[in-house]
Amino acid sequence: MKTLYGETKINEKDSEDIGKKTSIKLKYYKIKSLIIKTKRKKYGIEIVKEELNGKSKTKERTVEKYISNSEQVIEKLLKLLVKNKVTPVTTNDIITDLRKCPELIYNPDQNKE
Repeated sequence: MKTLYGETKINEKDSEDIGKKTSIKLKYYKIKSLIIKTKRKKYGIEIVKEELNGKSKTKERTVEKYISNSEQVIEKLLKLLVKNKVTPVTTNDIITDLRKCPELIYNPDQNKE
C-alpha cells in the first residue's frame, strides 16, 4: 500500500540547469508492506518525478522498499527528502548516506522546526 506524503516543484530558482519552459513536479510516497511470514510491517518510499519540457513529458521513479520497521523513521526521512527536493536519480545515494549516518533521521531532537 502506498500513500502520498507530499509534493514539491523544482523551478529555475532551485537549479541552474532548468530552463523557464521546463516544469518539474516531485511526488513522495510512503510504502507499507506486510511481511507474511513474520506478520510485521516494513516501510519504504517511492519518489516520482514528472518533467514537462515544452510539449515533451517524461516520468521517472524510484522505489526503496523495506527501509525500516518504523513508520516514524520513514516519515522523518520523507520530510527531509521533500524539504531538500530529492529526485529519483539521487535517492539511492541519499539512502546509502543515511544508513552510514542514521542519527539524521533517528535522532528525535534533529530536524525540529
